[in-house]
Amino acid sequence: MISARLLPASFGRLQTFFFRGPGHSSPDPEAAPPAELRPLAARPVSGPPLSGASAPQPGRGLAPDFSRLLRLRSFLYLLAGTGFFLFQINSTIAIKNLALQNERLRSHIRLTTSVLAAQELKIRELQSIHSITKDAAALGLVPSPEPPVVIQP
Repeated sequence: MISARLLPASFGRLQTFFFRGPGHSSPDPEAAPPAELRPLAARPVSGPPLSGASAPQPGRGLAPDFSRLLRLRSFLYLLAGTGFFLFQINSTIAIKNLALQNERLRSHIRLTTSVLAAQELKIRELQSIHSITKDAAALGLVPSPEPPVVIQP
């Protein structure tokens, strides 16, 4: 069992900060079970009340106190966290846009490469000896009957 002496003193304050119950006092201390056997939420809070804490209002139940979130320091923390998350979201969107642009450029490179390969094949076909002899015959050129002359230096 966890004794009330072993729990830190600030735990009761944290408990009242997050869960405001109907009150801080027990109705009948003799009828209540010992402190070790009671659940944490049912134990009375020892120590001074939190500064700025108002008395519990009936009908609020276990709702958190949002007035602390409106303090300047908490607001600055929330603002910094929101800015950080917006920066992360913007970075993620930028990365996705760059990946999409990269994919478009890769497909454009593949298309250009295939067009260049087709044009190179056409050039080699037109430069082949068979193509040149056909074109020369169409122009009326005939091969020379004399062998070529080799000049030696």
